[in-house]
Amino acid sequence: MTHPPLKLALLWHFHQPVYRNSEGVYQMPWIRFHGTRDYLDMGLLLRRYPDVRAVINLVPSLLTQLDDYVRGHAKDTVWILSEIPAEELSGDQRAHILETFFNANIQTMITPYPRYHQLYLKYRYEGRDLPREERAENFGPQEMRDLQVWYNLTWMGMESRQRPAIAALFRKGEQFTEADKSILFAETREILSEVVPLFRDLSRSGQVELSTSPFYHPVLPLVIDNRIARESHPGTPLPPRPFTSREDAEQQVRDSLRYMERHFGTVPAGMWPPEGGLSEDAIELLARRQLRWTATDEVLLRHDPDAAADATTRFRPHRCERNGRAISLLFRDQALSEAIAYVYTSWHEDMAVSDLVARLHRIREEIVERHGEEALASHVVTLALEGDSCWHRYPQHGHPFLARLYQRLSEDALLDTVTLAAFLDGNPTHRPMDRLHPGSWINGEFNIWIGSEEDNLAWELIEETRRFLVGIEQEGILPPAALEEAWRHIHIAQGSDWCWWFGNEHTSVHDGEFDELFREHLMRVYDIAGRPKPAALYQAIRQRHFDPFTAVQPSGLIRPTIDGAVSHAGEWSAGAVYDSRKNGRSALTEQKSTIDRFYLGFDERTLFIRIDFFEPPDPMLEFVLDVKLPRPFQVLIAPLRGVIEIFEYAEEGMTKRVHAPTFKMVDVLECALPLHILRVKPGDPLGFQLIIKRYGEVMEPFPHTKIIKVPIPDDAQIEPPRS
Repeated sequence: MTHPPLKLALLWHFHQPVYRNSEGVYQMPWIRFHGTRDYLDMGLLLRRYPDVRAVINLVPSLLTQLDDYVRGHAKDTVWILSEIPAEELSGDQRAHILETFFNANIQTMITPYPRYHQLYLKYRYEGRDLPREERAENFGPQEMRDLQVWYNLTWMGMESRQRPAIAALFRKGEQFTEADKSILFAETREILSEVVPLFRDLSRSGQVELSTSPFYHPVLPLVIDNRIARESHPGTPLPPRPFTSREDAEQQVRDSLRYMERHFGTVPAGMWPPEGGLSEDAIELLARRQLRWTATDEVLLRHDPDAAADATTRFRPHRCERNGRAISLLFRDQALSEAIAYVYTSWHEDMAVSDLVARLHRIREEIVERHGEEALASHVVTLALEGDSCWHRYPQHGHPFLARLYQRLSEDALLDTVTLAAFLDGNPTHRPMDRLHPGSWINGEFNIWIGSEEDNLAWELIEETRRFLVGIEQEGILPPAALEEAWRHIHIAQGSDWCWWFGNEHTSVHDGEFDELFREHLMRVYDIAGRPKPAALYQAIRQRHFDPFTAVQPSGLIRPTIDGAVSHAGEWSAGAVYDSRKNGRSALTEQKSTIDRFYLGFDERTLFIRIDFFEPPDPMLEFVLDVKLPRPFQVLIAPLRGVIEIFEYAEEGMTKRVHAPTFKMVDVLECALPLHILRVKPGDPLGFQLIIKRYGEVMEPFPHTKIIKVPIPDDAQIEPPRS
């Protein structure tokens, strides 16, 4: 006598935020690294076990960036630093490599490889008290080249390591050449090019169901109306002005479905809401798009008394009918999903898989005991988790665990893996759900993404920038392509990953880069519109890290000689000095950079600035102090024309004042700006960015996405001298 199996849906969710910065460089390498380690491997491993079905949830924000790499339109900072011949690395680049290229799991991604581990131990324990560039001098060109190769090589998946060229690099292990690096990156691009075709083929064969999420991975309920956070968790602090944009949420859903249809040939039947975030409005939106299913975490059932009385309720599909449209709602099993993500990482694969299968058998038994074997046709256990974020904690990137799991699932007659669309095709009975308590997969609330001071500031900036863009759109001054690009950056900024890293809940070594990228996307909206960017966008949201551009201050008054040269060592010693190497991207842009150091100081009546250059200064350069605080205005210093011009914003347009050329540029640029011409007051915060132009075109902003911020001295004498 045969017994019906328990249906099991495996949902692997792949997503990444947009890492491309304003210079066209991918600020972080995670699209590429997860592509070579996880995305292709997950598909290849599934294909090896054709009896195992799975749902692969692909987010377009990931796919578009993957396509950039495949087409040769993208390189990330790690790729760029790795390609530089080891003998040609500057001191700053060498230091940056050492600080970055051990950013991997020590036990699973560094220790197993003797040469990589040797380099790690040397960096970890030798010269720890030396300045960063002196410490980098301890590493010779061959050591740097080996490190350049190993950091990229360790992110290769177990399937990709079978490729002859990659296998040869692993066997070699050390003494890599520049030619080896070229081979590695050629193979990398080839691996990435195979990801989408593989999943397209698996989808066509029926082994995989492709689902998706809104385009840039926003938490839908918060985009629709972020005041919903209070319904999930009363007392959650909210931004002073609410963010409400049902139209943005609809656009992100619509764009995602169109993208998937265009690239895979069919419209997905289901959509995983980012972070499992759902609300009544979000369900209604998804149902209106004629999606068959969506899913979230079982924690959202905690307010349902029937679910509390019968734990198997979470395995039943729920019917949500809203405004005449119905959608099936599935709930993921939290304990099993998180066991894969966190618990089994240190277990032997046989023990881990046996434990997981035993738990599934117990669930089957519970359903049968409560409802009889016939009820198994209307129950499905959904395991849903990110398919790219947990495997670095597993030995061999989780490959032995997944292979063993798929083998056991293929052989077990009491377990049947299904896609969610196929499960619904069987017309299982649904449990009606009149109302769902809003929330996400974390504690059934949204407090990871809103409520902290940093989160709320991010939402304020999104709301302000969106309101600005709506005004620009109403003016009708931007061409359609420019307007579309501006809206794209608004939608990118709504992605869930930014606020994941704001607040106190999570932190990483990349906090500052996430902060910078988020603000850059909003800055681009103002750039596209040709309008000045608000000062708030230049100030870091993430306040837990030292910011040299706001923390460094003058220590006393200075009285330098304005002669374009450093007259004596002490004339600027009490001023503040800002180093371009702390500008965020110096390791990549050093050879294109103009500014070496920027000095600033005051006497009772004057603001003094000095610019030191990497190369003798070009007389065609012009220097703009783009002031954001206490009000927006610009001071342009034009050495060739011999003028200082002050531009201010007024209702009738830009006004211009001309001031005497109180500057000199020879070896350095030195300038004295009387405080009275700046129209500032004692105690005012002076916040500005220095912009270098040539022939009217911006060559270099300094700092890149921050502002230098100093207070006007309290005892400053602002009045102009009497004639």
